[in-house]
Amino acid sequence: MNKGLKVKHNPQLKQRVLSGGRISLYLEYYLGRSQEPKLDENGHPMFYSSGRMTGKPMYRITHNRKKEELRLYLIAKPRTPEEREQNRVNFKLAENIRSEEERKLLNSTMGYDFASYHKNDNVFSFFERYLAEYEKKDWRNIKLAINRFKTFVREYYPNHATKKSVHEIEAIKEDWKERHKGVYGRHDINDNEFFRFSMKPGQLTEDMVKRFVDYLKKNSEGSGAATAYERFQKIIRYGVEIGLFRTNPCARVSCSRNQELTKDILSEEEIARLVGTHYQGENPEIQRAFIMTLFTGIRFCDVKDLTFNNIDYSNSMLSFEQSKTTGHSKASRVYMPLRSDLLSIIKKPEEMGRSKDDKIFLLPSHTMCLKGLRTWCKKAGIDKHITWHCGRHSFATNILTKGANVAVVAKLLGHSNLKTVAVYVRALDEAKRAAVESLPQITY
Repeated sequence: MNKGLKVKHNPQLKQRVLSGGRISLYLEYYLGRSQEPKLDENGHPMFYSSGRMTGKPMYRITHNRKKEELRLYLIAKPRTPEEREQNRVNFKLAENIRSEEERKLLNSTMGYDFASYHKNDNVFSFFERYLAEYEKKDWRNIKLAINRFKTFVREYYPNHATKKSVHEIEAIKEDWKERHKGVYGRHDINDNEFFRFSMKPGQLTEDMVKRFVDYLKKNSEGSGAATAYERFQKIIRYGVEIGLFRTNPCARVSCSRNQELTKDILSEEEIARLVGTHYQGENPEIQRAFIMTLFTGIRFCDVKDLTFNNIDYSNSMLSFEQSKTTGHSKASRVYMPLRSDLLSIIKKPEEMGRSKDDKIFLLPSHTMCLKGLRTWCKKAGIDKHITWHCGRHSFATNILTKGANVAVVAKLLGHSNLKTVAVYVRALDEAKRAAVESLPQITY
């Protein structure tokens, strides 16, 4: 590529420095030029008197431009990873908006309707085709994002959702019973299967996407809203690429992640009390697996699939590929040192009467595991809303409290960057502040 060749975009993304250390991002459109004859003091046209233009009329040329404020800002001198990440996200969003505006301008200028071929397509049929052809590991999250959008449409745009006939609904229920016959655990029919959805590409507007984001925020915990919206954006971007959507309705709409730690954690004292609690009817497999999570930070989706092959007993080391990141560009393999007391709980396969290929923990469904965990906590006198993911949060927070380096914690959790771990640091800082504030007031 010729490095001297400069691509000129229209509109252009520009910056303006504001007071207070911020930079405002805006778009500048070039709308062409206009010209009018130059006149002398008597109002007569003026002509060139020399050079190649001799005898030709002189014109005053005006370049027409328009500015549009994006209301997106950068920090002029970012000092922390969070500030640099904020700058990156805002600049990327601004560039996406610029790209979409350029596409619209080109379409209107060329008189070409980019999406005319798809204007009568059903958006939900496209969703189903996309899901059927999707092969990455986050398939379930893609499916969840589509179902959450369907539920949103049923509530806020019921004209796009028609209930199926009684006969069709009964057939769905019978098919569900047949498919789950003999399967251990609880399975639910998604209510969206009882509806027929229909929407044309042009009906999926930016205002609808904004309402969808508000709906996700009101009906999600932690980073659930941002995760669902990220997958939804991914689907829509593909729709833009294939020409289903003329413009991207998500381009100007963002859904920031909740940066607060919303789940309860177990303190060292509570962990000791929980581990020491036994009762009639307990499930040792559930208890051993949760102890593993408390002392390694492993997610439920990973701990349930661990086999004895994942453990190097000679070096007291656990290694496995994270389910949540496999298939992404930055898939990570986690290496976790294991303490001798934890190894004694895991045991060796021959001690358990199993082979190396067998799973370490023979667990029932996630629902039953959650029920068993909450019963165990109740018997231990722990009055908190504890889930399996709380074990991961407890692990991270407790080792940070002991002085572990943030980068080390990120590696142990299998995160590729530090910003994900920052939420635990903030939670720890807030706990310290609350402890200081609890001291009696000074009267001197």
